[in-house]
Amino acid sequence: MNDHELLRVGFSFNFYRGAQITVTVSSINKMLKLHATDEAVPVTPGIQMVEVTAPAAAETYTEVAAAVSSFCEYLAPLLHLSKPGISTGVVPTAAAAAASLMSDGGGTTL
Repeated sequence: MNDHELLRVGFSFNFYRGAQITVTVSSINKMLKLHATDEAVPVTPGIQMVEVTAPAAAETYTEVAAAVSSFCEYLAPLLHLSKPGISTGVVPTAAAAAASLMSDGGGTTL
């Protein structure tokens, strides 16, 4: 069995839109040699992962969830969603994105 180090490459930014939100866009690369960051190769070429996170306490959960949901509705038409070997295309809402990604076809990649 071969073990590989993984290298996450990308950027993130923070902003306030009803809650403090962090958006991270990254791709995952594997390094075939120990610590060889210059020789890393993409695991899924041309595909990035988009994460949207926001800290919430029990008393602010509803407001933070609404802020993240609102931002995801804004983002949904800008993202091209796909699964390995199956393009799901651009979707009009976050709800449609979730439904598309949860349909048959295995793992998901944003």
